[in-house]
Amino acid sequence: MAVEIDPNFPYGLDRPRQARGAAGLGMALGVATLIVAILPGALYGPRGLLVLVLLLSCLVTFIVAAGLFRTSASKKVQAADRLLDGLDLRGDEQALDLGCGNGLLCAGLAVRLPRGHVTGVDAWVEHQLLPTGRAIAKRTLTLAGVKGVTVLTGSVRELPLGDDAVDLAVSRDTLSLLPSGAARAEAVAELARVVRPGGRVALLEPFGTAALARSLAEAGFTVVERSGRWWSVMPPHRLVTAQRPPDAA
Repeated sequence: MAVEIDPNFPYGLDRPRQARGAAGLGMALGVATLIVAILPGALYGPRGLLVLVLLLSCLVTFIVAAGLFRTSASKKVQAADRLLDGLDLRGDEQALDLGCGNGLLCAGLAVRLPRGHVTGVDAWVEHQLLPTGRAIAKRTLTLAGVKGVTVLTGSVRELPLGDDAVDLAVSRDTLSLLPSGAARAEAVAELARVVRPGGRVALLEPFGTAALARSLAEAGFTVVERSGRWWSVMPPHRLVTAQRPPDAA
């Protein structure tokens, strides 16, 4: 089941600082390569090696930048579908999108939960998504044709939800943006609070997934699993899933 959103809609640039930084660094390395290459003298020995290193660095940096822009343009939609299609949803769950950003997971959840409800929470940090703010999430939901999604402003480390509020919590590229391991542990503790007994989490993150899996286990989650790399997106992600024990207090 695909997210029913116009594929030409600008969903916003994820990690804009990193994407634009990679592109700028690639341009700088290209200029440096050209300058070193055209300097007078023979192009061999240490100078030739320097040109080769600069050229390879330039190519790698441009590949990374292109991957980041391509992920924001289209691949993140496919990743959202892959994540949600693998959850085997009943259709009546109360779901949370942790760090909802452009609203893609909210929209994907809403079309899969006709008898449930979706809540998205985000702090709307400017350097993590462009355009910023709740407006882009609301536009995504409108294009998806879904209604009844609640979009809240709040921190993933202090969720504006009650205890045992949801059956499912998902995220995409959210916890890795927190400033420290301690901050991620706080977010996991919040998940343990708001996910009701028997509920699940599915967290798609590019970095720190081994530590995230450990934190979930320490917070009382069971059936903690960590996937292989999803190479279709840049940077490559892993999916971490877990369940809160049905008999939890």
